[in-house]
Amino acid sequence: MRYQKLRGTEDIISPQIEVWQEIENISRGVFEVSGYKEIKTPIIEFLQLFQRSIGENTDIVEKEIFKFQDRSERKIALRPEATASIVRAYLECGLYQNPGLTKLYYLGPMFRAERPQKGRKRQFYQVGIEAIGSLNPEIDAEVIYLVKKLLDNLGVDDFRIEINSLGCDNDKIKISNYLKDKISENLDQFCQNCQNRFERNVLRILDCKNPDCKSCLKNLQIDIKSIICSDCMQHYKEVKLLLTVLGVKYKENEYLVRGLDYYTRTVFEVLNSDLGAQNVICAGGRYDNLVEEMGGKSTGAVGFALGMERIVMLLENKSRKNIELDVFLVLQDRMFLKEALKELMNLRENGIYADMDYQGRSLKSQMRLANEKKARYVLILGQKEWEQGEFCLKDMKTGSQINIKKEKLLEFVS
Repeated sequence: MRYQKLRGTEDIISPQIEVWQEIENISRGVFEVSGYKEIKTPIIEFLQLFQRSIGENTDIVEKEIFKFQDRSERKIALRPEATASIVRAYLECGLYQNPGLTKLYYLGPMFRAERPQKGRKRQFYQVGIEAIGSLNPEIDAEVIYLVKKLLDNLGVDDFRIEINSLGCDNDKIKISNYLKDKISENLDQFCQNCQNRFERNVLRILDCKNPDCKSCLKNLQIDIKSIICSDCMQHYKEVKLLLTVLGVKYKENEYLVRGLDYYTRTVFEVLNSDLGAQNVICAGGRYDNLVEEMGGKSTGAVGFALGMERIVMLLENKSRKNIELDVFLVLQDRMFLKEALKELMNLRENGIYADMDYQGRSLKSQMRLANEKKARYVLILGQKEWEQGEFCLKDMKTGSQINIKKEKLLEFVS
């Protein structure tokens, strides 16, 4: 029987894996120079963690979360996002005791039982940051700036940043009541999803992608900014001012909300039109109440998550720098195997990407393999050269061939 991967999962192999590694390496560089430290949390958590943090009436918890009972009949879930796990770790590991702001970044898999489609998998990967410990607008601006910085460094083109403010918890309640009043008499004009959300999570109606629903909202002249309190509006104004100071271009989208209940005040998304319907490549915002709701003190926090698969889709068709094989060792006779292995390890220990045949191929087949692997040089170990303390070195780009002293090899191929 031949086994196949589960639907909605992917094997990430070369050459695509090189794009993934580049994204990870560039992300680490951008985050660490800004004071963020890596955190790795478990991929399994108690289900209640996500029910409490994300919200029991969200699509994620109701429809998309992978959950099961373990042998002790505890309710367990595969993490659908990272923020709740990181806040749990922030409290459980006592990170709040560290001086100053707690700045964390992560890279890893998340899981949602969605219908698989382009750019959306059941096991998907995210890279993101969380800054915990400040209510001030400058950290909002820093986090959004880092999104732009990361995408610029990755070489992602033609993205736009959209921002909005949801206000505080009291504002969100007022906005929800306002929306229900405005929409109730016209609810039958909205799609079935919006009708379902009307009682459970009316804010999500603002985020509906259905053109008819967008048109209905426009006709109803929805204006949530008039409801947001003065403190939250001042915070939002300062965020926008600081983004301008930092040179971050943005577009205001008063209908922008996030699908997780914990968001307050600043929310944002980054979109790229090259991806079609699944065009959101990054999203985030503030969650000032989550730490307290999970048992800690009242603590401001803000973060974002970037979808790795969608970034890979944008980058994999671009010209990327591949790691080239520097030297391929070829044996004229198996009697040189021990010497070849010693020289192979010597090259590698000096930072030279070197390889050889491990299957006992003929000389002709070894040369063919070196060509298929696109080796820069072929190092031929033969009887005559070996007795003279030399290697035969062939340049695979020019076809030229020279004899070189063993002690000069590293200098030549470096």
